Amino acid sequence: MLLYITGAEHSSVFDFLTERKGMPIKKFIGEYNLATFVSNDLSNFDSYKYLAVDIDCLQDMPENLFEAIESINDWFEFKLIFYAREIDAELREELIKREVYNLIVSANQEEVEELILKAVSPGGIPYQNYLDEYVSEEVVVEQAPILSEAILEAENNIEFKREEGNEKLILVAGSEHRVGTTSVAIQLANFLANQKKMVAYMEFNEHKHLKQIIDAYRMKKEEVENSVWYQLKGVDYFYPDGILMQKYDYLIFDLGVMNEDDLDKLDQADYRILCGASKCFERSALNKWMRLLSENKIDDYHLLLSFVSKEEQETIKKLYPKAACLQHSPNLMGWQENLELFKEILLNA
Repeated sequence: MLLYITGAEHSSVFDFLTERKGMPIKKFIGEYNLATFVSNDLSNFDSYKYLAVDIDCLQDMPENLFEAIESINDWFEFKLIFYAREIDAELREELIKREVYNLIVSANQEEVEELILKAVSPGGIPYQNYLDEYVSEEVVVEQAPILSEAILEAENNIEFKREEGNEKLILVAGSEHRVGTTSVAIQLANFLANQKKMVAYMEFNEHKHLKQIIDAYRMKKEEVENSVWYQLKGVDYFYPDGILMQKYDYLIFDLGVMNEDDLDKLDQADYRILCGASKCFERSALNKWMRLLSENKIDDYHLLLSFVSKEEQETIKKLYPKAACLQHSPNLMGWQENLELFKEILLNA
């Protein structure tokens, strides 16, 4: 169901959804202060899935608009859609910064309907659609068909299933706890999203870090049929029991601390990343997994080491010729510090 706040001139813009998709639409027609409407009336309609807003009918532009958006995101689970025949570039940029990606901006009804259908599809209009405006450098990553929908089950043991399809699979594992495995997986996902790739991250381990990350970053919840996932800046995040409802260019599975069962999974991956640390008291775990990989004839992997000082790097490279040293990147969602390394991994694998 869709709730539509609009002026009389644009009141019929979403009507085609009722005929084409059977979607009920309730309209409020007039001039509105969105912040006041959210505060006083919106809770009466929390059974609705979509909240569409005609920007031209708002009286509190732009001073209270952002406050209203923040309140909607904090207290409700509506999928926000904003419509306008045209929009100021500064306002458009501010909306995108606030992760409002379902922007329907056009005077052409055919184009409007196409954008609306994208907005009400699983996941909505993706962040990647706006990257031309904000990203100056694009990395062209080679294409190759591989993976389709993955159905992953987590009970006492997590099962791994791979089927033929179009996505590339990246497996990230750690030699032990606290070597940056989850950070690398998430930063790599954000790097790919910023190269206009459709990316899913899946917590494929039992450490349960993802719940805390979702809460800390206030990720948007998406739910379609039996699948639930969370979105932030172009990356879809899934728990281990998640069901992928759309096609992706890349799937990144965070295996957490590696175990021997993971060796079979690595055979199915297009990119294999082993994260480790190289202090004297950390090398035994790293050496163990490198030895097991070698014994199982898995040589095509990337070894990424965290917490290596510049003074130590030359020595570490002699000990581990295969290793690359990660730059310190305190922002979990960041990737710029390791841009060149991520490019090298994806372009030369």
